[in-house]
Amino acid sequence: MGFYELAEKALALERSGKKLIRLNVGDTNLPTPKAAIETAAECMRTIKSSYGSSAGLQALREKIAKRENCGVENVVVGSGSKQILFSLMSVLCKAGDTLALPTPYWPAYPLAAKQLGLKVSEMKTTLDGHWEYASAPDAKMLIICNPLNPTSTIYPEKKVRETIEAAARKGTHVILDEAYRGLAFSPMKGCDDTPAIRVRSFSKEFNMEGWRLGYAVAPADIVKKMVSFNQITTTCVPEFVQRAGIACLEDEKSIVEQNRNAWKRRSDAMAGTMKKAGFKFAPPQAGIYIFATHAELADADAYALKLLDNGVAVSPGSGFGPHNAFFRVCVNQDEERLREAAGKMAEALH
Repeated sequence: MGFYELAEKALALERSGKKLIRLNVGDTNLPTPKAAIETAAECMRTIKSSYGSSAGLQALREKIAKRENCGVENVVVGSGSKQILFSLMSVLCKAGDTLALPTPYWPAYPLAAKQLGLKVSEMKTTLDGHWEYASAPDAKMLIICNPLNPTSTIYPEKKVRETIEAAARKGTHVILDEAYRGLAFSPMKGCDDTPAIRVRSFSKEFNMEGWRLGYAVAPADIVKKMVSFNQITTTCVPEFVQRAGIACLEDEKSIVEQNRNAWKRRSDAMAGTMKKAGFKFAPPQAGIYIFATHAELADADAYALKLLDNGVAVSPGSGFGPHNAFFRVCVNQDEERLREAAGKMAEALH
C-alpha cells in the first residue's frame, strides 16, 4: 500500500468514527504561532485581495535573504517545499533524465519524478551504516534531505560538502531539502556557501503545514526559471500567508527553540519505549520521525494494516525505498499517547 493511499485510508477510518493515533503523516500537532495567525487575520481584514509577485512578497524575500545570508535575487517563495521541489525538477530536468536519491527518501521525490518522466537512481544505505550513502551516481539532479526524512538522522557536513563538490564537477544539480534543519537537536552547520540549491519550509519549523509556504535559495538564473514556473501554475502564494511567514521569522529563535524542545521530549519518550520493545532504529538527531524495524517484522505493509485495526496509523517503509521491513512514525503526540502507541506496535508483532 502506497504512502498516500494509506494516509487516505486512515482519514476514511477516522471519518467513519474509528479512533486512531495517527503517526503516519508529518503533521506537527503543535499550534501555529499566535503572531502568525494575528498577522494573517489583520492582513485579510485590511489588504485588498490581489495577485502578487510570483517570486514572492518582497518583504518576505528580504527577510529570507537575511536569514540565509544571500541576495534577494537568490530567493523564490512557493506553496510549500513539495511544490518548490516539483518546480525545480520541472525547470532543471527533462523526461529521461536521472534523479539520484539516497534511501530511505521522502515518497514525494520519486512520485514527482515519475510524473515528469524522470528515472530514479537509488543510493542504497543501511541502518547499520547509520543510513549514510557511499557516493553519488551520475545524474542530472541529486536530492539530499538533511536532516533526513524518514530517519531523523543528519549526514555529516564533510560528507555533504564533498558530495556537492563532486556533483558540481559533473554538472549535477544538488538540491538540499532542509525542511527539518531548525529542528536538529544539536547545532547543525549548513552548506550555505556551496553551489547547492537549498529548499526550506515553514511547515515543520513553524507549525504551518496547512498554510503551504516555503522557499528556495538558488542562483539568480534558476530563480527566474522558477518564477516563470510559478506564473503558469500557482501564480503566487496568498499575501496573508506570506505576512504570517514574516511574523514567524521575526520571532524565529523563540518559536523554533520551543518546537525543538517539544520534539526532543517526544522523540525521547517514543524511542525509549520502542527500544524496550525490541525495535531497532538510528537514534533521532532531529525532529520529527523514527524509522524502525524489528526482528519479527518482515512485511511492513501488512503490519501497517494490522496496526490500523489496532488503532495506530504508521507509514510502511516500502514507500521510502527498498525497506519493506521498516516503518516510519511521526512522534506528533504527547508522551503518554506515544507510549500507548508503542505498546500497540509491540502487540501487533504477534
